[in-house]
Amino acid sequence: AEEPADVPAQTAREREIRAQIVAYGRRLQDEGLLQGTWGNLAVRLDERYMLCTPSGLDYRLLTPEDIVKVELATLGYGEQRKPTSEKRLHRDVFAARADVGAVIHTHAKLCGVFAAARKSICCIEGEMKQLVGDEMRCAGHALPSTRKLSKVALEALGNRNGCLLKNHGVLCCGMDLERAYLTCKAAEAAAGQQLGL
Repeated sequence: AEEPADVPAQTAREREIRAQIVAYGRRLQDEGLLQGTWGNLAVRLDERYMLCTPSGLDYRLLTPEDIVKVELATLGYGEQRKPTSEKRLHRDVFAARADVGAVIHTHAKLCGVFAAARKSICCIEGEMKQLVGDEMRCAGHALPSTRKLSKVALEALGNRNGCLLKNHGVLCCGMDLERAYLTCKAAEAAAGQQLGL
C-alpha cells in the first residue's frame, strides 16, 4: 500500500477513537456478535482518514496501536498493520452517507440466518425500529471486498442504519460507535423476535 503523505501525529481525538474501537470490538465479541477475527469496525476520523480494525487479529488481543489509519481517497495505509479486507465497504458507506460516523460489519448468528436465507428482517417495532428502521433489507450477492459489494450494500442500506449482506452477515452504521453498536444489538434482537426466539 502507498504511504499516505504527511500523516499527522495522533490527536487526542484519534487516541480516543482508537481506544473506543478496541472497547467496542471486545464488547461485541463478549456479546456473541463477533466471533474470532471475523467482522470489522471503522470510524470516520476526519475528511481525509478513517480508523479501522486490522485484518486477522483476535479482538481480545487488539490494542489501540493495532488500529489502522486508512486514507479515504486511496485506501492507502503505509507501513501500518494490514487493515480489514472490507476497508472499501466502510469507505464507500462514509462517502455515500455524510450522517454516518461509524460502521460495524459482523457475522452475528441470527442476522446471519436471514442473510443466508436471503430474506429481509421486517416487522421491527419500538426502540429497534428507531435504530434500525422498519425493515433491514438483504443486499444482492457480491463477493467480499469488491466494488460490487459496496454497490449492493448501499442499495440495500438506503437511508437506514443497517442491511444484511447475502450469505455474508450484517452491516450496521450510525453517527458514532455507540449508535452503530446499538443498531447491531437491535438488529440481532429483531431477527430473534421474527424467528420467534
